[in-house]
Amino acid sequence: MAKTLPIIMILLLAALSGCIGSNSSDENVQEMTFERANLNLDANIVDVKLSPGDVRAGEKVEAKLVIANTGTEKIVNESIEIKAKVKSLDDFLANLALKFMSDESKTRTFPMDFQEDIQPGSIKPLVADFQTQQELQGKNLAGKYMVTVILSVNGQKVAGKVVPITLLSGKPRDELPNTTSSNVTPTITLTAAPTETLTPEITVTPTPTPEAVTVSEPTGNTVYLRIMGWKFTESSKEIDAGDKVLWHVLDDDTFTIVEKDRKLPNITVSYKTTQFFNTTGTYRFSLYYPKMRTEPSTQTITVKLNTSQ
Repeated sequence: MAKTLPIIMILLLAALSGCIGSNSSDENVQEMTFERANLNLDANIVDVKLSPGDVRAGEKVEAKLVIANTGTEKIVNESIEIKAKVKSLDDFLANLALKFMSDESKTRTFPMDFQEDIQPGSIKPLVADFQTQQELQGKNLAGKYMVTVILSVNGQKVAGKVVPITLLSGKPRDELPNTTSSNVTPTITLTAAPTETLTPEITVTPTPTPEAVTVSEPTGNTVYLRIMGWKFTESSKEIDAGDKVLWHVLDDDTFTIVEKDRKLPNITVSYKTTQFFNTTGTYRFSLYYPKMRTEPSTQTITVKLNTSQ
């Protein structure tokens, strides 16, 4: 047994260096958030899929991500850091050896860089291929792993997801089921710029933005808003400070509601959720969901002080 353990340790390290596969479900995906030095620069991983779902050790895997620019600055480059941590291996002896390994020894990191322009409020698919390893020292590298996907944009770390994956045993297949790449560049139609017409210069005095007012007592009023057809049913709503908003989802999906100016933390909802608005101002929301391929639906909620009370 003393001679067997070193071989097993080498086996585990090699397994982590090339094993990426998945049959994970969206329900098991965990979200990660990070503190941002530049509050205007932000993004979210709307969706992450590793395919094929029945990948075997030794086969190529396609990692598909959908990135949404939820900030106010243009994104010009993206860095994806994938950390694969082994949870268990199908081989009995290799699995026993995991108890003697540190978390750092169980984890391998795979960096990837992209240079895609993503305008504020828009989304972009990113795709990367991985070649898994079938076996080492006669041991098949099948097992269960946790994959952490961390997104950095323009050099700032902004979001992450943790996804459970499984690498199956069996002989690698020469041809895998067809997977449609989502890294498609949309067709852009160019139109001529309009002829510039010179007009006299007019000096406009901007209207000062009123200071926000916070109320301590709730009004007891609940404003009902719906999410249906994968979008907000109302583009704008005016409420009183102290009102409570209830978003009701009528679709079979999980949504993330993002306030564009980060006045509120991200809100995740699959059925109903409520938010208390006690500070006056304008709140601009965007709606995101898995498998999203269009621009996000938007909703503006204006909170005013009710002077009649």
